Amino acid sequence: MDWDEIARNPRTVENYNLLKEVGILDYVDQQKDEIKDNNNLLDEAYELFQKETVDEIVEYILWRLADKFIPSSVYIILNEGIMVDKIKTIAYQSMQSVEKNLDISSLQPFEEFFKTYTGTTSYLILKSEMDEETLKPLENCYPEIIVPIQGFSGLYGIMLFGEKILGEEYSPKEITYLNRLMRFTSISIQNSIHYDHSVKDSKTGLYNHNFFMSRLNEEIARSKRNHSVFSVMVMDIDKFKHFNDTYGHLAGDEVILNIADTLNMTLREGDILSRFGGEEFTVLLPDTTPEQSWKAAERLRTAVEAMDTYYGEHHLKVTISIGLASIHPYSLGTAEELMTRADDALYRSKENGRNRSTHYRSGLLNQALDREE
Repeated sequence: MDWDEIARNPRTVENYNLLKEVGILDYVDQQKDEIKDNNNLLDEAYELFQKETVDEIVEYILWRLADKFIPSSVYIILNEGIMVDKIKTIAYQSMQSVEKNLDISSLQPFEEFFKTYTGTTSYLILKSEMDEETLKPLENCYPEIIVPIQGFSGLYGIMLFGEKILGEEYSPKEITYLNRLMRFTSISIQNSIHYDHSVKDSKTGLYNHNFFMSRLNEEIARSKRNHSVFSVMVMDIDKFKHFNDTYGHLAGDEVILNIADTLNMTLREGDILSRFGGEEFTVLLPDTTPEQSWKAAERLRTAVEAMDTYYGEHHLKVTISIGLASIHPYSLGTAEELMTRADDALYRSKENGRNRSTHYRSGLLNQALDREE
């Protein structure tokens, strides 16, 4: 029996004034509102768990908060590292994204505080219990409340909220909502961080080889279903061992990071770029013909050739060689076979002078068309 049936019951109607007087009806209305709020919160939690990146999670949180209140500022300080600290700051003022780099290298000083204060807490309490030097980077944020982002590995981050736009204090109901929302947010953020670490190279942030091969197998299956074409490329930094011997491995790391950024900026959205290992990279190009893939390879090659890397007093220049292989539904093979073809084409690029792109072709056709590329 639900409340609507109870409300229509003749005995309820008969005793309406008594029920109103003792507060039963107000209590029922309060329970109905709370059930509605909890159902809405579960819907929001479901939406949070669908977000793939931390930025998407944060944007969704702010969108939901705007229905409740508008803080003058929001600062999210996250540790995206697992084995080592990797602090990221996301800042909003009047709900608009702004660039802000807080001088915080670790969340460790906040760990002990949030073992005692596990939910939304007044910033004044934090200020009274921690030393001024630790909190100095936060002072210009003018926070009013602070919320921990807790996970099974400890403190993943903190969120700082400035005063509300209208200057009112945060109500107990708003604090309760924040606490509940942040429990789901914490789970969503830690899932996102751990997923990133499982599929991405820790140095460059590019996808790792296991993820690449998984996506390649998916693309082969899609090609079988939809009769679509696609291409892969393997690229290698030319004479990189000699480069490391000359300038050192730290300079080599700077070059690898710069190449990763350059390739990312040059590729299309939807292309899958990964670090194969060492100085080798791979790219999956969905819906790309052999001709289109060779043009894409040349864009990447010339972008890296034009790239400048500075390490200390050194101005560093490098080139890459690229091997390509394409597939269509009438010549399907395994992922390993396709990568072997691309690797063979890379070898021909190296053999023919480096700093060039070569598309895999078998037999005499490969030799006849070498000069065209």
